[in-house]
Formats: sequence, C-alpha cells, structure tokens
Amino acid sequence: MADVKPQPAKIERLENDYTRRLDKQATQQHHHRWLGKRRARRATRIIIVFAVFMTILGIQWVRTNASLHTVNQQVTTSEQQLTKTKATNQKLKLQIKQLNDKDYLGRLIRSKYYYTKSGETVYSLPGDHATDVTAK
Repeated sequence: MADVKPQPAKIERLENDYTRRLDKQATQQHHHRWLGKRRARRATRIIIVFAVFMTILGIQWVRTNASLHTVNQQVTTSEQQLTKTKATNQKLKLQIKQLNDKDYLGRLIRSKYYYTKSGETVYSLPGDHATDVTAK
C-alpha cells in the first residue's frame, strides 16, 4: 500500500462562514503574536535605555559623593586652621596692647635684658632661670 497524497490541484477551499471565521482567527492570532514580539522588543529597548541612564546617574552620584567628602575634609581642615590663626591673632593683639603699656614694657626689658632703673641693684640667685639674650 502506497501513501496516496492529495494533489493540490484537486483540493479546493470551501468559502463559507466557518472557514472565514478560522481565517480571521488565524490572522488575529498571527497579529497578536506579532504585536507581542514587537512589544517585547520595545520593552527590552526601554529597559536597556533605562539601565544606561541609571548607570550614568549612579556613576555621577558616586563621583559627587567622593568630591563632597573631599570638600568637607578641606572645610574641616580650613576651619581648624582658622581657629588656630584666630587664637594666634588674639595672642598677638594682646602682646601689642601690652607692649603699648609703659609699665609692662619696662618690666619686660628689665627681666629679659637685665636693665635696671637708676639706683636699682640686681641680685642673681642660684634658682633663677633667666634666659640669656644671646641664646636666642
């Protein structure tokens, strides 16, 4: 027994409501599959673009945080230096004010350079630790 295949010329398609409905359903199914693939490709592209933007924004965020940390360290260092400079400035202002006082200036010159007032005698004791002017 040989397989008998129908020849295409002898097959004729019936044109009725049932076959038209089947054709319409097949066309709709094909169209839905095509739309599904198209939507999936579009969604993939959107996700890729979103991922690229998120990566770029993430890199920028990391760089910004690093530079912010560096700037905060510089600000802290500058504030510490400013505090030290203000303290030094206050000490210098106090020295200027004291040097303008004649009594203080006289005491400073007598103790540092061993000057005396007229009629005054200086006694050196063993426990004195006066600094030598030439030692500086």
